[in-house]
Amino acid sequence: MNIEFGISKIDVTPQSPCRMGGYNRKGAWTDVLDPIEVNASAVCVDLVPFILIELDSIMVSKDFSLSVKNAVSSKTGIDSSNIVVACIHTHSAPCYFKLAYEDTLPETELTSDLIGLATEAAVSAWASRSKATVSMEMLGIEGLYGNRNVQGGPADKQVSIFSFEDAQGGRPIGKMLFMSAHPTILNGKSAVLSADLIGHVRQRLERKYGCPVLCVNGTCGDVSTRFYRQGEGVAELERTANELCAQIESKRERAALRVDTPRWGSISMKSVYDAKTDPDWIEMTNRIEAMDASPMRDFLLKRQQLKLSMGKIELELPSQFAVIGNCIFITMPCDTCSTLGLDFKRAFSQYNVFVIGYANTYCNYLVPQEDYGKYFETYNSRTPRGVAEAFVARIIQAVGAAL
Repeated sequence: MNIEFGISKIDVTPQSPCRMGGYNRKGAWTDVLDPIEVNASAVCVDLVPFILIELDSIMVSKDFSLSVKNAVSSKTGIDSSNIVVACIHTHSAPCYFKLAYEDTLPETELTSDLIGLATEAAVSAWASRSKATVSMEMLGIEGLYGNRNVQGGPADKQVSIFSFEDAQGGRPIGKMLFMSAHPTILNGKSAVLSADLIGHVRQRLERKYGCPVLCVNGTCGDVSTRFYRQGEGVAELERTANELCAQIESKRERAALRVDTPRWGSISMKSVYDAKTDPDWIEMTNRIEAMDASPMRDFLLKRQQLKLSMGKIELELPSQFAVIGNCIFITMPCDTCSTLGLDFKRAFSQYNVFVIGYANTYCNYLVPQEDYGKYFETYNSRTPRGVAEAFVARIIQAVGAAL
């Protein structure tokens, strides 16, 4: 089995204050807590290439992803269907893209520059690849994050680490870490640039292992540190990152990894949502209007009216997947709620399943039917009830056909 691996990172921290993406902030950042990065990895298995680009951003847009994919494809010869552009979903990075429910305008010059920088990172990762060996470790995280709506509710707390070493001398080349948690310890009161929890974990692991680490955020739509916080702000971020890395160090165990010639594919599904005719929108609005005065009442009513003003919302939900040995990798274009991610794991219980979230575009929240209308996620969704299950079912069918 021939495996090649390359990894690259570029610091893209702006040199002057700019608007931030997340929490609908009105002002610009005042300080930099940690670097804003683009991380890219290139994996080639039996001459089949894949490139993954991860941005420190709250989202990626379809047009941006297509621009980067096409640029990387033209420079490397790799088909764009084998390239993924995703992000870690930090709410404390520059505002590269316009969020559907927020007024903050994107920093278009930074976004334009980011296309070239993301392309550069991917091309560099591809050019730097060398023959490698790979191993996998897994662990479960406890006491730091979980379902943010129901304490003890569904959540994927598995952390997985792929370690790539030089095939000749065993030198560490790089690592890829998969986890599922909203990186939102820094809230809307914060005005510092940061990759938040995922960025701080990444920094600590890079210092420890002496090699670049690319981090992937998965099914974290309804997962955060909400029920586990002991404070707030930078101090709480440091505490959580330190404890998470301590658990990685003490609890990680080697897992069986089989690598063979990849099989891959993609699917796409259309979604149409219109608040004017959606029965859930009507029921939810009536319920909010009947609420006693509360801080959330006005916020939720405003969100409902905003959805109504959008008229008919037509979205394309894309997903790419790859089956490599006993591992399945699936991209999702959204905040994926935990139940949906766990559906993938149940469907392919003989495999290790990894979801790459916030990939190739951003369609807001996909909410399972049993939770639809109950929690914040539905108010921030642009798809009707049932679309989430239908989309997941199509992906499962396509992956199953490739096995």
